[in-house]
Amino acid sequence: MDGAALFVLYQLGTTAVNWLLFREPTRKPLLREYPKVSVLIPARNEESTIGRCLSSVLAQDYPNMEVIVLNDQSSDSTASVIAKYSDPRLKVIAGDRLPEDWTGKNWACHQLYRASSGDILLFIDADTALKNGALTRTVYELTTRGHDFISGIPSERVPSFGEKLTVPFMNYSMFTIFPLILSKLSRHLYMFMVANGQFMMFRRPAYESIGGHQTVKSEIIEDIQLSKLARKKGLRTALYNLRDIISCRMYNGFRDAFLGLAKGYFPIFEMRLIPSLFVWWWMGYLAVHPFLLLTSKDPSAHTNALVAIMGNLALWAATALKTGLPWDVPLYYPVILLVNSVIGYTSILFNLTGKTSWKGRKLSKSRIRLF
Repeated sequence: MDGAALFVLYQLGTTAVNWLLFREPTRKPLLREYPKVSVLIPARNEESTIGRCLSSVLAQDYPNMEVIVLNDQSSDSTASVIAKYSDPRLKVIAGDRLPEDWTGKNWACHQLYRASSGDILLFIDADTALKNGALTRTVYELTTRGHDFISGIPSERVPSFGEKLTVPFMNYSMFTIFPLILSKLSRHLYMFMVANGQFMMFRRPAYESIGGHQTVKSEIIEDIQLSKLARKKGLRTALYNLRDIISCRMYNGFRDAFLGLAKGYFPIFEMRLIPSLFVWWWMGYLAVHPFLLLTSKDPSAHTNALVAIMGNLALWAATALKTGLPWDVPLYYPVILLVNSVIGYTSILFNLTGKTSWKGRKLSKSRIRLF
């Protein structure tokens, strides 16, 4: 059988298992105790999103929380937007100057941790919004299920066509490629861990036991690295489907999404050149090859093509259904794969040339490895 068809069959099997593992938080939690939760929000040049985020967090019905926002030397109106909120649970701090060996978000999160007092630490991005009850439901999962760290995939809002061609690839890759069950079987398989920095909830002792953001201070993809550290240490971790209680619009349009994803795609592979080159070639191959097979005169080639194309449509439909993506996203899957392949190669180029930047800050060049 053709390689593309075989890979799609692997994905279908992986997706079937992930579908069962990828559960939603309990809808009607009954908490006997309400441990103090510190909701920690780093904000740099987030004038268009921080208001929605704060409004959603302060509207939570959870009775024992503090909300700390760090204004990370924003050059826009972020501070003015935050200043409109007056709530005894809200604390606003100004970020200190960024040390040379830290990335901006990790430094901001470290400062937020130092300013917090909660038994539970919840890191969310400034473009994330919580529906009422989200905090109670996720705290219930953390405490009642005995987890030390939970993360999840929220509903990714992609209102523009350009965002539909870029952002959904993240949901697709986590849901159809990573065999989540392997990391559950053994902590020694921590390399299969995934997490999402839009929502990361820790028990405070667990966060401190892995060294927190200080341990990953120079990492661009800090969420996945923290999840790997947690599993490697033997902590109890879980990835949830948060589509019904959390939403996020990561980027505003195609260009913003392209550059934002290009910042992180190469670091996902820990700057390993050969694996990264192969994976992004393979994504492009999956997008184009099955359609080329349809032009062949060999009937078996047509069978392989149909398996790959129909299988991919099923994978994308399952991803959209499970993670709350718009219904039409699966129809664009070949273009999504191609676009993200280009983003992947752009990420390699940016990191090789030291041109990676985000939010007005140039990211430090990391050591490149072949394998």
